[in-house]
Amino acid sequence: MTTGLTTLCAAYAVAQTELATGPFTAVQVEDGRKAFLARCATCHQANLQGQGDALPLAGRRFMAGWQTRTSQDLYNLIQTSMPQGAPNSLDDQTYANVTAFILYANGAKPGPTLFLRAPPLPIGLIADGIAPGDLNTGTPPVGP
Repeated sequence: MTTGLTTLCAAYAVAQTELATGPFTAVQVEDGRKAFLARCATCHQANLQGQGDALPLAGRRFMAGWQTRTSQDLYNLIQTSMPQGAPNSLDDQTYANVTAFILYANGAKPGPTLFLRAPPLPIGLIADGIAPGDLNTGTPPVGP
C-alpha cells in the first residue's frame, strides 16, 4: 500500500512541477493524430466524439469516466481492445502515440518525456476535457 501511495504522490508531484504537462511529446501527438485518422476515426470520428457503439474519446463524457484513471490505464485499454476485431495488432509506439493524441484532444499539453518512459499520471491532473483549437487541423502542437 505504501508503494502505491508513494507512486501516486510522485506522479502528482511530477504533474504539478511540470505544470500539468502530459506524459508525451508534441511529435507523439502528431504521429498519434495520423494513426488515429487512419485506424480509429472510422468508428470514433475525426473529432473523437464517437458514434454508435464507439464511445467518445474527448470531452466531458470521456473525462467523467477517465479523470481518476491513469494515462497507462488508457494505453493498456487501447492496446488490448483496439482496433476493433484486431486488438494488440499495432506496435507499442503506435499505441503510445494514439494515447498521446487522445490525451492532447482532452486538453493535456505535450511535455519533454516520451510516453513509454513516463510515469502513469491520473488523467484528471493533466487534462480538462477541453480540446485544443488545432485538434483536427494537422497543425503541430506547441511543446517539446
